[in-house]
Amino acid sequence: MKNSELFYTLKNTLIRVYDGDENAAKAVAVKVLLYLYNTSLTEILTYPDREIENFSVEEFQEILLRIKRFEPLEYIFNNAQFLDLELFTDSSVLIPRPETEELALMVSKENGVSCFEVGFGSGCISLYCALKNPDKKFFGCDISESALKVCKKNIEKYGVKNLEVFLADIFTFETSQKFDVIVSNPPYVTESEKILMQKNVLDYEPFTALFVPDNDALRFYKRISEFAVSHLNPKGKLFFEINENFGKETAQLVESYGFKNVEVVKDFYGKDRFVKGIKK
Repeated sequence: MKNSELFYTLKNTLIRVYDGDENAAKAVAVKVLLYLYNTSLTEILTYPDREIENFSVEEFQEILLRIKRFEPLEYIFNNAQFLDLELFTDSSVLIPRPETEELALMVSKENGVSCFEVGFGSGCISLYCALKNPDKKFFGCDISESALKVCKKNIEKYGVKNLEVFLADIFTFETSQKFDVIVSNPPYVTESEKILMQKNVLDYEPFTALFVPDNDALRFYKRISEFAVSHLNPKGKLFFEINENFGKETAQLVESYGFKNVEVVKDFYGKDRFVKGIKK
């Protein structure tokens, strides 16, 4: 099949999937062709009659079917972009969000020599920070064995030597080790907010990595703050990604555990998205 034929076939199919949004359909079509055939929109427009090598009708139809079911491309192609990294992803881990890139950038600029992440998922935060700071030590725990496998794939892909990850439940985990930085992007979407979530998130992304009970929405922040009190070095820093609806409440919680200079930081959308504080 020719470049242009494949592109327009894909785009016209996706327009129906995306309720007539031609720009969204075009963007997804370009991504699919890049993943499948390593071809760009520039090449498609420059060489519209070029035949695509190794084209498989069966493979193409299977991809279309999965897209029509609203399965995220990051799971279909096991690939997600995070800052300057390309990470392996599957449905056992959350797809990295742009907001979390901001969190990774903040943590990567800290001066401490050791950092501990609670709930690493794909490994995006710690992996990025470890690559940018090869002279520092990074550690992470997650309760999911599947997430551990995904994270280790990404560590191996980039040959990272200064990041150690392991299975642990933060509600029972204890260690004698202390850190200069503790960071977490824990589950923070309340169950009542499900009605606001898109189908591609609800049907495919891991429930336990997303949702918390309405009556205990800050449960992870409580436990991690408690852990941080005893496992941060003096003047160590705590970083959270948070639910935009609980900025004030999360900051007050962190302050209640004795942290100083607690601050709610907005993301690039202008929403309350991060809380940070310093151990006294």
